[in-house]
Amino acid sequence: MLPGEPARGFVPAYHFRILRADGTDVGHVNFRVGDTPHVLGSAGHIGFGVLEAFRGHGYARLACLALAPFVRVLYPVVIITCDPDNVASRRTIERLGASFIGVVAVPPEDPQYQAGSRWKRLYRWVP
Repeated sequence: MLPGEPARGFVPAYHFRILRADGTDVGHVNFRVGDTPHVLGSAGHIGFGVLEAFRGHGYARLACLALAPFVRVLYPVVIITCDPDNVASRRTIERLGASFIGVVAVPPEDPQYQAGSRWKRLYRWVP
C-alpha cells in the first residue's frame, strides 16, 4: 500500500502490476482509498496505465474486473476519471459498464491541473 499525502489531497492507495500469463509486465492499476476532492473530482478511486506496446488488448479492463471483488469490500460505488481526449481510457471505462456523470473542470490547486489536465470525464462504477 502506498501512503497518502494529506496536504496534497492524496489518499492511501493500493498499487498492482498488470502481468500477462508469462510474467510480462504490461502496466498497473491503482485503487485509491479515500474521498478527498482530489479523488472525487480529478483522480478517481481507480487509475490504470498500460505500457504502449501492450495497449489495445483489454489489459486495463481485465485488471479492473479482477480487482472488483476487493474494491467492493470497501466501496459499493467508485469514481473513475479520464481526460476528455484519452479515447482509450474512455473506452476502457465504458466497457467496464461505468456510468458517465459529466465533465468537470480540474481546480488550479489540484495536482492533476499542475500536470496539465484542465478537464476530467467522471464515471460512476459499481464494481
